[in-house]
Amino acid sequence: MAFTNKIPSYESLLEFQEVYTRAIALSWRDAEFKAALLADPLSALQRYLHYRCPWNIDLKVTEAPAGMGWDSKAQAWNLPRNGMTFGVPNKPRVEEESIALAAYNDAGATYLFSCC
Repeated sequence: MAFTNKIPSYESLLEFQEVYTRAIALSWRDAEFKAALLADPLSALQRYLHYRCPWNIDLKVTEAPAGMGWDSKAQAWNLPRNGMTFGVPNKPRVEEESIALAAYNDAGATYLFSCC
């Protein structure tokens, strides 16, 4: 069973959205925070905004590429795409495949494409 890889609940995603919006605003006025956010996002969010992420996640924050950002003329954002990475587990020994798949599925909606 997966004990440390909870998926986000709807409520925790809404909370993260609010925290991340605060982080963007703070990064615009505090260069020290922005550097910390780029270097270690989870630590920066905890240290500066007192937010501890409830999920086991590898969060990466990067600078937007040149030319991306607020377009004053169009009064609109030109933003880079967000990314998502997920891991495909290594194949278990043949004699353990069915047990491993059952345990993967038993983890519930912890991993992409597991059930429940």
